[in-house]
Amino acid sequence: MSEIAGQALLQKSVADLVAASDNPELIAQLIPGCNGLHRIDVEHIEGRLATQVAGIPIEAAVSVRRTVEVLESGITRLHLRLKVRPDIGGHALVVALIDLTEASATSSNASWRTSTELDPMLAVMAGQRVEEYLRTSIDRLIAGLAN
Repeated sequence: MSEIAGQALLQKSVADLVAASDNPELIAQLIPGCNGLHRIDVEHIEGRLATQVAGIPIEAAVSVRRTVEVLESGITRLHLRLKVRPDIGGHALVVALIDLTEASATSSNASWRTSTELDPMLAVMAGQRVEEYLRTSIDRLIAGLAN
């Protein structure tokens, strides 16, 4: 398991970022190789992806769980959980906790912590490559919410 932290000024209000994070079409465009997502319930969207990880073709089921929490401090915390289940078996997971505060009427300060988890089979087969795909995917997802 690895953890990464980051921060950025995103050019959308907190409300607009939260709304963007609930858009299955936008989320699908931001996950490399995703063929589309559909809503399962209020918190879950899922679909399929076909991509390459370090030159190796991968087809997988993908699911995203999203929840929003407003903390007492006024921070809006966006929880994103991206799970990839390759057709060959196993699973990989990346979780991001994104804290959002208003910087202006049209921008937000974002800070996040992400952690990845691979089941033992994937860790042995392609651990570093899969973790890099997960990190790239979640970073792209966070940045893309502001576009």
